[in-house]
Amino acid sequence: MLWTNLRNQVRQTPLPKWKPLIPLFEAVVNSFQAIRDAGRAAEAGVISIDVEREGVLLSEDDAPIYGFRVTDNGIGLNDDNYDSFNTAFSDYKLSRGGKGLGRFTWLKAFDRVEIASVFRESDVPTPLLRRFVFDQDYDPDKVDLPIPAPSRPIGSTVRLVGFREPYRGECPRSLDQLIQKLVEHFLLIFLEPDCPAVKVSDQGLSYSANEVFEKEFRATAAAHEFALKGHPFTLYGFRLATPRLSKHKLVYAANQRAVLSDNLEDHLPNLSARLTDEDGNSFVYLGIVQSRYLTERVNPARTDFDFGPMEDADAEQTSLFAADEIRRTEIRDECMYFIQRDLADVIRSINEAKEERIRAYVQSEAPQYRILLRYSSEFIDRISPAASRAEIEIELHRELYQREVRMKAEGSRIIREAARLDDYEGYHRRLDDFMEKYNELGVSALAQYVAHRKILLEFLERAISLDGEDDKYPLERVVHQLVYPMRFTSDDIPAHEQNLWIIDERLTFHSFVASDKRLASLERLETTSDRRPDLFIFDEKIVFTEGEHPINSIITVEFKRPGRDDYTASDNPIMQSFKLIQDIRSGAFKVRGRSIALSNDKIPATAYAICDLTPTMKQALKDLDAWETPDKQGYYGFHRGYSVYYEVMDYSKLLIDAKKRNRIFFDKLNLIRVR
Repeated sequence: MLWTNLRNQVRQTPLPKWKPLIPLFEAVVNSFQAIRDAGRAAEAGVISIDVEREGVLLSEDDAPIYGFRVTDNGIGLNDDNYDSFNTAFSDYKLSRGGKGLGRFTWLKAFDRVEIASVFRESDVPTPLLRRFVFDQDYDPDKVDLPIPAPSRPIGSTVRLVGFREPYRGECPRSLDQLIQKLVEHFLLIFLEPDCPAVKVSDQGLSYSANEVFEKEFRATAAAHEFALKGHPFTLYGFRLATPRLSKHKLVYAANQRAVLSDNLEDHLPNLSARLTDEDGNSFVYLGIVQSRYLTERVNPARTDFDFGPMEDADAEQTSLFAADEIRRTEIRDECMYFIQRDLADVIRSINEAKEERIRAYVQSEAPQYRILLRYSSEFIDRISPAASRAEIEIELHRELYQREVRMKAEGSRIIREAARLDDYEGYHRRLDDFMEKYNELGVSALAQYVAHRKILLEFLERAISLDGEDDKYPLERVVHQLVYPMRFTSDDIPAHEQNLWIIDERLTFHSFVASDKRLASLERLETTSDRRPDLFIFDEKIVFTEGEHPINSIITVEFKRPGRDDYTASDNPIMQSFKLIQDIRSGAFKVRGRSIALSNDKIPATAYAICDLTPTMKQALKDLDAWETPDKQGYYGFHRGYSVYYEVMDYSKLLIDAKKRNRIFFDKLNLIRVR
């Protein structure tokens, strides 16, 4: 007998607080085994579980649980069983998965255990009763000897007394939940034809766990056999109609008992909520996988397995395991295949509904993903049925990006293999297929860009319609920021964050842009001018000869406050632009480290002014001999003295012209037309 330090053994016994019913299950499994050892005929064995609650009024159905009483008509605690009980780490029940540690979990969660057992010994004519209290002061040498009990039935009673925290607080109080967890834990035993009758009593009412199993579990049970590295596994699948459950699970079992579980939602997003079958019945899926391989690798407390290394383990860790070791992920992946087969009809309906949502989203808001619709079967399972629009966007973006990566890899592979291929026709077909798919990605990128333009024009239209309602956000600043972020240059801002196309498509092609920056502060320009153009743009020549100016063009843009009506012939945005361009032309440019003076009024220059055509502005333009545009919403002209071409438009014309230029793209992509 090895009870030299019972307290220390209990302290070292692992029992997670989220598994408060393990001690009860250990007592129940002892009863199952005792009935089997007694050789009871089918349905002759009986296990009774009494729930003991704290002393409260009977009207409080879910009062805190104080303890449990488990009674069976099994073989009893005879001398062999009692010797095993008194031996720490006993291997008496090793062949049935027993680790000899179950009784330590009793003292981990309860103050004491009261045991009374009636049994027979071959050399004694009458049954014997063995009664004792098992607690952390237990000493088998002080236990009274069995006494004759001729009128008592054979069997045992184990009473778990004094539920401790934190286990008591984690234990479900509802009797329905208790029975549900009991049946789930012993599902594989309930499947056996000789399973004993299991009754659960609470406050004078008795319920049959077997009936719960038959009604809620067996009716939908399915079984699948598979093998991994030569080891056989069995997966049992159940559709549970009970309304108390909401999570779909895969349980890993050893010796017909649950050990670990995975939430299936984490691996199959379609299982994020209760499912509905073709008859409209709601259910939760429960899978249980068992194998001798799992039984041999369960830890002593039955709270984990000694699996192979995780998939992300390094090479050194992986090399420590034998080649036939099986990872938990390998078992799970195989189970997922059969689970999806079991639920194929339900998943098909879920995916059809998701495809409709995705199709509507792409049609109305995200045409850049239209090419993915024909490949939806490849990724639809990864999207949760409850996904928000933002989550759908994220998944579609991820899928499009992954397709781009795969296509680039495929393109590189085709190019590398071209020189080694003798079958030109086969190569040509492969190249055609690649180009078709790659062109789809190009269309997607274009669609995304056009959709981006549509949103910006809607924003611009909204800004114009709100002008004057809030002085905190002057329209000229809003439009300026929309066209190009203020206080930045093209050295700071990536190309996709500028929207110069709103003014003129040609402005998109440039070498340098400065937005609301003093000319003297620009590293590429040498000048002492403190003028601050709203936008300064130039296009640098790639090659130029000695004596030539180094840039192709100079462009300025000025945004003025709507409604301003105090312009003069010398103080207006066009004249301001002329003087800006004059300062720029009189300075020098730094080109690849060289300072090259301009001093050349022949460099083409264009000035744009975005402002309201108020009376004083029109008079200033008349003084400049400007031409009015046919729509009468703008002016244009060329100033011979400054050698500058200029255009003036109000904010409405800016919006209308941008709409006209882009309307054909919106129509081709079936985007809702910008009015």
